[in-house]
Amino acid sequence: MEYNDQLIPLKEIEDSHEFWRGSRFRQYKVGLKVAHEKDDYYEYMLISIPGEYNFMLLSCVEGYKAWNTLAKVKTTLDNKKLIVSAKAMKYCMGIENTYFVRSH
Repeated sequence: MEYNDQLIPLKEIEDSHEFWRGSRFRQYKVGLKVAHEKDDYYEYMLISIPGEYNFMLLSCVEGYKAWNTLAKVKTTLDNKKLIVSAKAMKYCMGIENTYFVRSH
């Protein structure tokens, strides 16, 4: 999914930054046997759980692991919006070789 996406290192994003349902993330250097190093990644997306407001799922959306869940991510304590903080994402995914995918 290259389509003009901008990759922003997760470690460079402020802990208070808010991510919404549909936000995508990539983890590189995951050990896939691929011809090019740039293709050695999994891409994940935050998805909501029907009726659940305390957590969202971080599920793989690309490759043979598609729709497998990596983590259940704690949402912020704000009843007006269903969001996940960058701090929670860093805790779940780590920060090395991990990027937020900003679509244009």
